[in-house]
Amino acid sequence: MAQHAWPAFTERRGDLHLVVAHVAPRIIDDPATVMTLLLERLQLEGDFALSCVPSNSEITFFCAFAQASDASIVIDALSGHENNLHWGWASEFHCSIDRATVDAIGRKPLP
Repeated sequence: MAQHAWPAFTERRGDLHLVVAHVAPRIIDDPATVMTLLLERLQLEGDFALSCVPSNSEITFFCAFAQASDASIVIDALSGHENNLHWGWASEFHCSIDRATVDAIGRKPLP
């Protein structure tokens, strides 16, 4: 598994599988660490890229995977559902990361 920079990796997004993870604000102090730790623990095999878009209402992670099997592992782990909001991906799934997910990953959520 190799992580790549988002802009270069996603130029060929028609071949990539997108998983969008929504994180409520103030669940954890470092959401990027949670996402990275999750991907490491799932022992994915293919290349991927991450992007993070914070807002006042949530933090949104965009995860692009070269292999559909890697996207499926993440989708299963986070109970994702298909939702094609962004044009041009081979597949697109959305999920949420809540306090229980943070606990399961092994990070301590904020009080």
